[in-house]
Amino acid sequence: MRTTFRWLSAILFIVVVVQVAFAAFGAFDAVHRADKVAISKKTIENGFNVHGALGTLIVILMLLLLIVAAAGRLGPAMVKLSGGIFALGVIQFLLGAVSTSAPAVGLLHGLNALLIFSATGVLAHRMWAGGHAGARRAEAPPAAA
Repeated sequence: MRTTFRWLSAILFIVVVVQVAFAAFGAFDAVHRADKVAISKKTIENGFNVHGALGTLIVILMLLLLIVAAAGRLGPAMVKLSGGIFALGVIQFLLGAVSTSAPAVGLLHGLNALLIFSATGVLAHRMWAGGHAGARRAEAPPAAA
């Protein structure tokens, strides 16, 4: 289960990075289309379709990560971190849904995305570093006084 969790943490982080790229695509696609013709709300939404679909997949991956952490008995720290990531994902999904009617909420959607990026990056790093960084610190000689 640890190996599954490790790979899932890396995949989740990569998909989060791709998600940010699709958000940028949606914004710039709308600007590009607006230069050529008058655009409708539907045209703008079409530029964000992949972003929205991938967001749903990300929340599912976050839930799977939490399930694997709990079922794999990876310890309270990994379960808490996975649970926190899943909570951020649910909040992100809700913020995204509300933001179309309340654009100011979109600011929170963007800020929460940074939290998700950071949390999934930290988790993936911890899983792939395998605790070796902590072992190296413990072996380091004490500083001279």
